[in-house]
Amino acid sequence: MRRLVILLLIGTLAACAGGRLKLGPTAGGEVVEAEGWSPVDAQDQLGTKKRSLTEAQKKAVEQVVGVYISAKTRVSQAVSVNQNILADVGGYIKKYEVVGEKEEGGFLKTRIRALVLYQKVGRDLDRLGLIRPDAPPGDPRVKVALAPGAAAGQAARAAAAVRQGLMKRGFSVVDGKEDSDIIVRGEAEAHPLRIDDISLGGFHSFRARVSLEAFKPEGGEVIAGKVQEASGLDPSAEIAEGKALETAGLMAAEALAEKLFDRLSRRVNVGLKVHGMADLSLVQRLVDDLRTQPDIALVTLSSYGSGAAELKVTTEGFAGDELAGMLSRMKRYKFTTKSVTPYRVEVRAGEYE
Repeated sequence: MRRLVILLLIGTLAACAGGRLKLGPTAGGEVVEAEGWSPVDAQDQLGTKKRSLTEAQKKAVEQVVGVYISAKTRVSQAVSVNQNILADVGGYIKKYEVVGEKEEGGFLKTRIRALVLYQKVGRDLDRLGLIRPDAPPGDPRVKVALAPGAAAGQAARAAAAVRQGLMKRGFSVVDGKEDSDIIVRGEAEAHPLRIDDISLGGFHSFRARVSLEAFKPEGGEVIAGKVQEASGLDPSAEIAEGKALETAGLMAAEALAEKLFDRLSRRVNVGLKVHGMADLSLVQRLVDDLRTQPDIALVTLSSYGSGAAELKVTTEGFAGDELAGMLSRMKRYKFTTKSVTPYRVEVRAGEYE
């Protein structure tokens, strides 16, 4: 009886799709090929086959997940993806067929072709907030701090929309207690929009204005700004006001993010503090060497004293982590890294050769 069950299971797995699937896009999804492994349990052959098949299905869905989100996001959001997407892969696979099965090295390896509903995968990833474009150079942490203005509630609603807009464009937004590389400050206000000669049919209309300015905390350099207005209409005055503030905040943030991304992608200013500079002539040698490095546009000395040089390094679209890597490859200075952020690097030079 047990042998019969196993044979029936094998037949079901091989024929469940009702015909050979061809790799590539098809109606409603994409046919992909994937292989799942499971340790062989001689006492539980059915369980081994089920586990190997389940792993193959997960691998198939994972391939589609990888199209939507970057490897970095996949790693950082592994728990969310595993719990919300891969925990129930059956909801994303319309049909499948087993194309190969073998035991090797103590594992049962099952290869399948599966029709994965990629649009459903994309919708669910988007709903979880996991689909976002690549972060700008350095992946700067951004803090949003809008002044209360006339009403604290208005600023809070606009600020939430601003955070959402920045995250949609790939920026990492942190809360008010964390350190940040960029601060977005500004104001938000909304007022009733009265049109005396037009009947609104019992609806309330509000007009909101959100002004934003992005700057770097260290030095206060303003790098982008945006002012946006938007309206909201609803039978409830409170909801109409909220709609106007949220729309204006979201539109302002997306436009600001565009400016920031463009600015940071073209050129990035990184502060570089170098300890162990014995004299100004050594500082000059370092400046000259940095200026010869590829993708460094400008190097200027801000200050020098007590063996420490403060430099401003303008790069062609890369941030502090890559600059720190560049410094580590300049063997003559024997740099040791003290700290690295997207816009600030601090190192110590050893004995100059």
